[in-house]
Amino acid sequence: MRNNNGLLLGIIGLIVIVFTITAFFLLDIERTTVTYWALAFLLLSEATLFGGLIALRSTGAGHNKLFLRVGVSTALTLYFVATFISVLFANLFAERINTFILIQLAIIALFAIITISIIAWSRSSAHQNERDYKKVGSKEPKRGGF
Repeated sequence: MRNNNGLLLGIIGLIVIVFTITAFFLLDIERTTVTYWALAFLLLSEATLFGGLIALRSTGAGHNKLFLRVGVSTALTLYFVATFISVLFANLFAERINTFILIQLAIIALFAIITISIIAWSRSSAHQNERDYKKVGSKEPKRGGF
């Protein structure tokens, strides 16, 4: 079942990417250098989003899985949203393509740092949970009593 969900995510991702490419060429969009750059960064964000979601399906035992999955999937989704919003305003940078590329690279760097931090925190959280488990001897919460 787990591999099947990864395959389904991959198929959905492929459909989204094909739809984006098709929409770009079928809609009446002015074909300039900045719009091609915008398309490239949008496709990169879509591939990163779905590739990351597929990769999350096989998280290791050394991580706090809940924190890792929620954090990374949120960061990937926000990365896609930030890229999508900046692509909508790409024509404002028609005369300043280098500025548009720099903004895209800044978005990538910001969310890469956030994602790496979440991965590191999930690992340290898992190690802390393991140390706490060894101290207490039970994974069940204590209810009542002192």
